[in-house]
Amino acid sequence: MMAPEPVSSPATLAGQAGSRGQPTVQRVDRIRAEATIALLHRLRVSLLGIHSRRLHSVLVTDGVGGRIDCRIACQAEQVAGVVLAAPASYWRWLVLGHWGIAFECVRARSRARGGSPKAAPRLSQDALALLENEPAPRTWKAPGDAWRIIFVGTAPEARGKGIAAQLYRSIMADRSLVARIALDNTASIRLHHSVGWQLFRDGDVALAVHLRRSGQQVAEKGTT
Repeated sequence: MMAPEPVSSPATLAGQAGSRGQPTVQRVDRIRAEATIALLHRLRVSLLGIHSRRLHSVLVTDGVGGRIDCRIACQAEQVAGVVLAAPASYWRWLVLGHWGIAFECVRARSRARGGSPKAAPRLSQDALALLENEPAPRTWKAPGDAWRIIFVGTAPEARGKGIAAQLYRSIMADRSLVARIALDNTASIRLHHSVGWQLFRDGDVALAVHLRRSGQQVAEKGTT
């Protein structure tokens, strides 16, 4: 069986399959679905307050089916990283289309009501300097044509190799995006800035915005 072709991406991805053993970025497929689900589980990916194998299976299945955009970085036949993005309508569809997810969501919210309030996250001065003061051109609630980032991350053993940035450059070449970042997650704020996102303060989180323009290529700014 032929291996899936890499997704369309900027020139920075052209030599990924070379002899240097760099990761290749592609859309998730049935062959690598189970490995992708396993990675999401390892990384404890959550959505709507849920962290479960059911959720991870639904996300990957919807990625394979094209309902959401799920791209993976493969290295030495292993799934080393993943990025997930979806239109704003997906959040509602996820609950209405999967009763098991709806039940887990209700249960998670019930547990959250009884928990202690969390302390407000602190924004480092370095991260604060990266945030813009002007109004954001897109918001999480009103993203327009932009898709929301559900998750981007890499396997612990693959970190520090620029894989998350590589995944982002691939998906940024094809669509506008918005992402929410905890204010105390300085590493993520720096990652988004390094690949060209605009950053804004949005209440108790940072909002990252990428607006794709026709013919745009995403330049490398680092190897975060």
